[in-house]
Amino acid sequence: MRSPPVNASLSNAELRRYEVARDKTVSSQETTETWLVPERGSQRAISFMLYLARLVGRRPLIPLLDPIALWYLIKDRTSRRNSRAYLRRVLGREPSLFMIWKHIRSYAQITLDRLFILDLQAKLPEISVEGPERLFKALEEGRGCILLGAHIGSFDSLRAVMRVMPAPLTLKILMYRGYTGDATRVIEALDPGYEDRLIPLGEPDTMLRVAESLERGEVVAILGDRAHDMGRSLPIPVLGKEAPLPVGPIRLAALAQSPVILFRGIREADGSYDIAFEDFADRIELTGTAREKEATLKGWMIRYADWISDLCRKYPLSWHNYYDFWEERS
Repeated sequence: MRSPPVNASLSNAELRRYEVARDKTVSSQETTETWLVPERGSQRAISFMLYLARLVGRRPLIPLLDPIALWYLIKDRTSRRNSRAYLRRVLGREPSLFMIWKHIRSYAQITLDRLFILDLQAKLPEISVEGPERLFKALEEGRGCILLGAHIGSFDSLRAVMRVMPAPLTLKILMYRGYTGDATRVIEALDPGYEDRLIPLGEPDTMLRVAESLERGEVVAILGDRAHDMGRSLPIPVLGKEAPLPVGPIRLAALAQSPVILFRGIREADGSYDIAFEDFADRIELTGTAREKEATLKGWMIRYADWISDLCRKYPLSWHNYYDFWEERS
């Protein structure tokens, strides 16, 4: 039997609580190192790379990533410092400059691949998909599905796999757009329908649009490993040290009563993408006293953080959070 409409389960009060005051941490951001900063990247440089990509293809461009990564290693102190902090934690030793360069280069490679994943006229990288049946099974009850990922590997590879799924799926992407720059807009313009799939975080109608999408049986994707200024976070152990993770994704799943599937898209050394869907929760319920609800919420967040930590240990160069994630300096 079909579940009640999702937006019926989200009361106005719940929506208002979820859409918390966006400006409450603006003043603190002036003294705190955060990922909420103006996007780096040159529109001209990306446009030039796009021109070359269409002219010669992907593989001839790969050698250009070496000097690009070297430039960022030398010039971008913030990325270098935070890469070192992460690698030190995930490797259990002090990383060399060469390892930091490889880490930065891995992100440059993912950015290059975006040109070929989003361009509908380009040839997709080779992909392998594990567990797509989990996604279709989660959608069978008509409650929609929340696809939960992290900044590990390529989130855009999700778009690639949707193009080769055995049955059509409607994908919506919940994303913070406050600091999207011209370089990203150039890349996103490769897919004319990209903007229509986005649900921007922090807008007055964000949660209403999410609820309506889930009610229609659609897939709503979100990355849950960056705390921002629009919601509460909790300190959760990631790679052995507590870091602030947003409570929003788990609370959203609990309010909507939609199943949650974990997603990852890892770039392999040969340029192919290993894409996997994993079961996380058929239904998340936050019931009982306030303390019991908090304990249940934290339990789900710890499970999510453990998944992140395991992926980082397995694919240490695929983590792309180049800011003070553990707030060691903030």
